[in-house]
Amino acid sequence: MLIIGKYRRIELLEEFEELVEKLRRDSENGVPIIVEGERDARSLRILGIMGEIIPVKSIRGLRRKLETRNVRTVILLFDLDREGERLMRLVRRSLEGVVSEINTRYWLRLKTFKRLGFTQVEHLHLVPQRIQAPFPASYRGEEAPSRRRRD
Repeated sequence: MLIIGKYRRIELLEEFEELVEKLRRDSENGVPIIVEGERDARSLRILGIMGEIIPVKSIRGLRRKLETRNVRTVILLFDLDREGERLMRLVRRSLEGVVSEINTRYWLRLKTFKRLGFTQVEHLHLVPQRIQAPFPASYRGEEAPSRRRRD
């Protein structure tokens, strides 16, 4: 378990809120957000992101959908695990030439929260709770004691 000091918690919470606000603004300005699935889209809706969110059902279908429209920029927001990274590369490659800008900056910024145990976009709305979660007063320092058995 990671232990976070009071002031670092405030910084992380402010950073998260700023990231969500920028994502919300980009979305409101017509930039579609591409996610892995419906649960990811629901999590973004809970955070107040009301613009277009496109869950990937198939990469080919996504490409066709964007080819028929005049979309200049998209935001890719996939999970921070291996599968999410693999999908990020595939979708990015597939959309090159279809859209002018493929924005992965939000995804890169979310990696800050990976050490809090956050790896899936479907849990994004829970990050503020995780940052504010109380830790036992007996813990001091950065890491909680290991639970390995000592023989």
